Amino acid sequence: MKGSRIELRDVTPHVIKQLKRLNKVIFPVSSNDKFYKNALEVGELGIGTKMLNHVLNICEKDGTFDNIYLHVQISNESAIDFYRKFGFEIIETKKNYCKRIEPADAHVLQKNLKVPSGQNTDVQKTDN
Repeated sequence: MKGSRIELRDVTPHVIKQLKRLNKVIFPVSSNDKFYKNALEVGELGIGTKMLNHVLNICEKDGTFDNIYLHVQISNESAIDFYRKFGFEIIETKKNYCKRIEPADAHVLQKNLKVPSGQNTDVQKTDN
C-alpha cells in the first residue's frame, strides 16, 4: 500500500456511514443501530478501551469466567500491545486463521481472570 494515507478522526454524523461500511467488511458480526448511536455520542478515540473494560467488568461481576480469549492478526502490533496492557498474553498462533487478509495467521491471546489456587494477590505483612 505504497502511498496510502490513514487518517483517524472523531465519529461524526458525516462519517457514520463509512464506519458502518468498514465494520460490515472487516468484522464477522454486524452492529445494531444502538452501537452507532453510542459511537456518535462518545465521538472520541478510546472507544476500544471502553468496550474492553465493559466486557472485563461483565466477566468480573459474573464471576464464572476463568479466561478470556481473542484472536489478533500477527502483524497487528498495535492491537497486540493494546491487549497486553490489559493483561492478555499470546498463548498460540493459528495458521491461516484470517480468510480475507494477509498475513493470514493470527495469535490467540488469553487473559486469566481467576487467581490460581495457592496464590494470594494480597501482600502479607510480617513483623520481624
